[in-house]
Amino acid sequence: MKRFVFRAFLLVVVMQASCRERKVHQPVFPVHGAVSYQGRPAEGARVSFVPMGAVGSLRPQATVGADGTFQLSTYELNDGAPSGRYAVAIVWPGPNPRSNGQGDDELPGPDRLNGRFSDPNHSPWQVEVGTAPLELAPFQLE
Repeated sequence: MKRFVFRAFLLVVVMQASCRERKVHQPVFPVHGAVSYQGRPAEGARVSFVPMGAVGSLRPQATVGADGTFQLSTYELNDGAPSGRYAVAIVWPGPNPRSNGQGDDELPGPDRLNGRFSDPNHSPWQVEVGTAPLELAPFQLE
């Protein structure tokens, strides 16, 4: 009887372990850059790297800081991006005219760039991420 209980317990443990979702992370590499608009930092702009030729793949993203710089994030904050070729999309939300300014309920407003750089299929920028840290030339929006 003890043997049966032990085998049943072991079977349950093995089944639970095999049923768990296993997350396999692709290796990522640091990617740093900057975004400016008319020579000034585009603070709050959102930068997205969209894989070229791959549907449903990871999309590393970043938000531009007060100094105009950004670091891409894929799995964790500022961890970087997987190797590959990407089209770059940039959206710069302005203040929401309907916001009451009371904190968390504040939603972003319309794109200050009027969608000119939001479509990765028509992006003026393509970037190749390799297996080493990458410092990008600044994206200058006009």
